[in-house]
Amino acid sequence: MSMRPFEGLRGGVIVPLVTPLDAAGEVAVADVARLIGSVRDHVTALMPTLSSGEGWLLTERQWTAMVAATVRHAAGLPVIAGVQLPDTEAVVRRVRAAAGLGADAVAVTTPFRAGVSQKRIVEHFRTVLATGVPVLLYNEVALSGNHVERDTLLQLARLPGVIGIKESSGDPAFTRDLVAAEPGVPVFEGWENLLSQAGGVHGFIGPLANLEPALCADLLREPVAHRQHAVDAACDAYGILRDDWYRWVKHELVARGIIGTAITAAQPKAAP
Repeated sequence: MSMRPFEGLRGGVIVPLVTPLDAAGEVAVADVARLIGSVRDHVTALMPTLSSGEGWLLTERQWTAMVAATVRHAAGLPVIAGVQLPDTEAVVRRVRAAAGLGADAVAVTTPFRAGVSQKRIVEHFRTVLATGVPVLLYNEVALSGNHVERDTLLQLARLPGVIGIKESSGDPAFTRDLVAAEPGVPVFEGWENLLSQAGGVHGFIGPLANLEPALCADLLREPVAHRQHAVDAACDAYGILRDDWYRWVKHELVARGIIGTAITAAQPKAAP
């Protein structure tokens, strides 16, 4: 396994790319290139195959093709591949695969099982970090069923190889407390509607960046009411806060001529 030296994350907007699929359910590589081209001037890194990229729904073939296409068209932007699998062993295998495809780092959540202890969460991430691949910690509840406590996040953030935290707890007070504790790595807010309340975050990672990265960057730079209102209006218009937000982001990208279909990984494939 060979990786480029990772020089660390800047703040700013990281785009969690949707996964463009064609009628046969294959990754549409030309669409990936157009999507990256449409956002690259306003983002600091690319994040394929995380939640907005339907990472937990993709087949291994789709996941591999999307990560490879992102690396191919990154043109110097760091690539942080999302890994969303239910257990540590499966995560480790895919983390190694991401490195082999040329990703600079990975974004990883806890195991998919409610009630996982904080001790077990630490063991999980220690095992993932033992691969030598840089890791961005993804703190979310909806998919994994687990909330990583503040002290656990601080403990993990100080481990060698951890490069940042995607803080998607949905609690801006928790986020502010985490930032104030100075974890030593950048903290990225994961909810558009909470960005102005999550004071002091270093960056933002959310699906609206597929459509309006400049708007997200403006709010991050100046988290004031009128900019938050503009972001909230965009979220309403594009379905960002719906349960199947990635579907609605794809619909808008189709309308803009950036991708060819709004097909999702959960849809049945077209007959040959």
